[in-house]
Amino acid sequence: MFIILIFHLFAMGGVFFLSYVINQLSPRAAIPSFVWVVFAGIALHPVLFFFSKNLEGLKIITEIFAALILFTSGLEIAFGKFKRWFFPIASLSLIGVIFSSIILAFALSLVMKLLGLYREEYLISIVLLSTALASTDPTAILPTLRDLRFKRSFIKELAISESALTDISGSIFTRFLLLAFTSTAVASDNVINYFLPLLRKSTYDAFALEILSGIIVGYFGYFLLKTFYLRRKDNHTVDDDINKTDVSLLLPVPIFTYVLGNLLGGAGFLAAFSAGLFSDVVGTLKKVAHFYDQFLNNLIKPFLFIILGSLVSLNVLLSFSLIGIIAALVFMFLVRPIVVFISLLPWLMKGAFKLEDIIFLNFVRETGIIAAVLLIIISSSGIVQSDLVIALGMWVIILTLVIEPPLTPWFCRRLGLTTKT
Repeated sequence: MFIILIFHLFAMGGVFFLSYVINQLSPRAAIPSFVWVVFAGIALHPVLFFFSKNLEGLKIITEIFAALILFTSGLEIAFGKFKRWFFPIASLSLIGVIFSSIILAFALSLVMKLLGLYREEYLISIVLLSTALASTDPTAILPTLRDLRFKRSFIKELAISESALTDISGSIFTRFLLLAFTSTAVASDNVINYFLPLLRKSTYDAFALEILSGIIVGYFGYFLLKTFYLRRKDNHTVDDDINKTDVSLLLPVPIFTYVLGNLLGGAGFLAAFSAGLFSDVVGTLKKVAHFYDQFLNNLIKPFLFIILGSLVSLNVLLSFSLIGIIAALVFMFLVRPIVVFISLLPWLMKGAFKLEDIIFLNFVRETGIIAAVLLIIISSSGIVQSDLVIALGMWVIILTLVIEPPLTPWFCRRLGLTTKT
């Protein structure tokens, strides 16, 4: 047993190193480097097969890493602008996640029936997969939008803020439905019956407790960061601030808020995100935030993608290729547009948004790292068809990351949203 543990630790260290190398050597093209890391994970499935044998331990690791990622997403959002556009952001992130999950679950079950691949026991897997894929990825959006100059800058800020908050909504709904299905068996051939737990009064009470505890714990995390990073004494010079800043609290604060948030209503992810959102990247904290970007982008995120890729063999992935590709295309070009239009219809009618804004927002909602984490969490539950969930989820993630980022600049120019740099 001790030798096996040592081997697992050695392999994990090797995966970290390999993730860094692949991320650094991957082609610097419009396609995000994370796609190449996923391909590497698929290729390494025969070597890393033991990860799929210990999904419960892997779930704990991925949840901690997800808390770090969500904390960073909060840091990158300007809190003042977030408050200004809170209601359309909340509509996209809350109503949008529910509609996205339901519509995609219906679409997937219908396509699988048409292809003769549908089984009733797949339905829980389809529902949880659809909810996990509702999350969007600011990691993929930021590099794409960084070099674009928008005529109306708020649309760019809204896209980034909404993607981060949608990660929270997606994780909350996915974990809630996963818990509901684990504790109470649902036997039905109707997709909508699997979403009925969301309509119970107990659900609203649980969500209210989760949101409240997440915000309170997140504010406490912000208080810790404010005490050590954001409070500047009059007798400090700029050089003093630079020399005294370090990254010591940037790791324990999101982990602490995540654990405490989970203990107080299961709001760990929301607590970690809120701690970053309240903090904002200002003052001395801004000087050390660069460390976080490097740490996450070069190690943590590639590690998660390579692990996701290693969880399914190439043969299984290819066996689900047809339904996976169809699912990705339906998701990008049917589900996303419907969801964005429904979510933002009140503001479109009031003239706060133009039609081209709506079109842009539905096209820039890549699915990525948090969806990958949720896929791992779902697969560890024991109530889903793991091969189906991982394979279809990977096809959607890969194709959204391959198709959308390269086309986004061209799309923005065609819609007249950007100016020449």
